[in-house]
Amino acid sequence: MNKPFAQKLHEQDVESWKRWLCDPSPISVLQGVDDILSHNSPPSVLKEMQIRHLGSKLKENILFARPSIRNEDGFEKLEDIIKVDNIVTLLSNFNTPGMLGSTIKSRPQFLKLIYQFLSYFPIALLKAYTEITGEKLILDDLSEVREFYESCTKFDLWTGHELCAYLSHCDPEVLDFISEHPEAQDYISDDSKNRNFRLDKLEILLPKKFSRIFLRPDLYEKNLSLVKAAILGGAFELIHADRDNWAQSTLKPRKGLEWARQKGIDYHPVLNEYLLTLHTEPAISSTYTTPYLEMMQEVIRELEITRKNQSKKEAIAAVFERKLADHKETPPSQKLADAMATLVRLPESQQGRAKYKG
Repeated sequence: MNKPFAQKLHEQDVESWKRWLCDPSPISVLQGVDDILSHNSPPSVLKEMQIRHLGSKLKENILFARPSIRNEDGFEKLEDIIKVDNIVTLLSNFNTPGMLGSTIKSRPQFLKLIYQFLSYFPIALLKAYTEITGEKLILDDLSEVREFYESCTKFDLWTGHELCAYLSHCDPEVLDFISEHPEAQDYISDDSKNRNFRLDKLEILLPKKFSRIFLRPDLYEKNLSLVKAAILGGAFELIHADRDNWAQSTLKPRKGLEWARQKGIDYHPVLNEYLLTLHTEPAISSTYTTPYLEMMQEVIRELEITRKNQSKKEAIAAVFERKLADHKETPPSQKLADAMATLVRLPESQQGRAKYKG
């Protein structure tokens, strides 16, 4: 049975990214980010702005370790090793100094780090990472990307414009600002003439809070006709329909996301976490439970465990130990208590990056 062309193309992209991730050839941070952001060919000036922004964010979190070592002749030399957020180690490149000139030691580890700062990654790249490492990329609680999407999902309604923006990895306020300032449009052009000058001007022009990296107007334009047609055609239930100004029509965020998933629009996966269930397979039975599941729910309620409040594993395990000892149907076990404590906490908590109390 022949596979659809789009599926074949996606599989080829996944294989291509797997080769990229496993390639041991040394590349700089600049080259690595450029490889990722060049997917779908965003406007070059905006891509360079994103790279600058990423460089400044990484620089805020670096820890320099400069061990003094001697070469074969006994002369002392200096080797710069940069440890960023305890996730990835970079090597300084003296020919191209600075954070963006540093050499990436592990591409998968580097991808795990910058996932916290970039709002757009090719879906094929995310899948390639999972197939190689066996784990999914997760935004931690300190990620500005999580902060952005968490804030936008707290709105009860989205306008058509906001829906199209969020599906396109864009901040709608940034898009509005650019559309209201003609000079910004001139600076964004792909004309190679005076590129650095235009980039500097654009960074000065955009308000400081818009220095985020949610700038993908190319994806917005790509999704615009589809979203507009869906709203005007009544593809989903609208709270308010404005046929004269489709962008001001309003809808429930969940409905918009369900529609986008059906259409195969590659929005940021963290939106699923806030608006849709992560697991689409139906449950075996809505009434099925076990003493262990009930106990885990009890502990979550008693300790008030949430995404923002990740109690220490040792404290949670101690509670499970007491409950197992008191429960006649479940044998007490330190190993089981530890396992249950692990399961009620977020995966990133085990990496030391999630917030906790107590």
